Amino acid sequence: MADLFALTYVSETARDLRPDEIDALLLDARAFNASVGVTGALFHGDDRFFQLIEGRQDDVLQVLERIRRARAHHRIEVLSQGPVAARFFATWHMGFVRPPATAVQALAQLEWEDAIPYTRQDAEASPGISQLLYHWNRWAADMLPVAT
Repeated sequence: MADLFALTYVSETARDLRPDEIDALLLDARAFNASVGVTGALFHGDDRFFQLIEGRQDDVLQVLERIRRARAHHRIEVLSQGPVAARFFATWHMGFVRPPATAVQALAQLEWEDAIPYTRQDAEASPGISQLLYHWNRWAADMLPVAT
């Protein structure tokens, strides 16, 4: 696909989100993004979101504007954006730092775990994948039990 564009951002949740609110957010994002041809990955954990979105530039920017209007989060910081040679995610994925609280989240987590075989070489080829791996590894490390 020609003229692909990718963008990554982090944000903070505006308040504690209930599991059913996260489910609704996930399902709504998947449906809207599919309607405009945007794919990517979304992480949620520790009152933060990280997202990589990819597609045609106009479509990705349309999704970003929708994200900026959402009330679930604030302090949106774009980390990287620019053209990419290919999509990294053919469908939509969501990973959770803490164990999923619902069946919808558990299914999303399984899809994410199947989609994460990205390596240092992939990270070197894409600033977006580099950011994705950085945040996933950092958040996963934050969840490790502290030795006493």
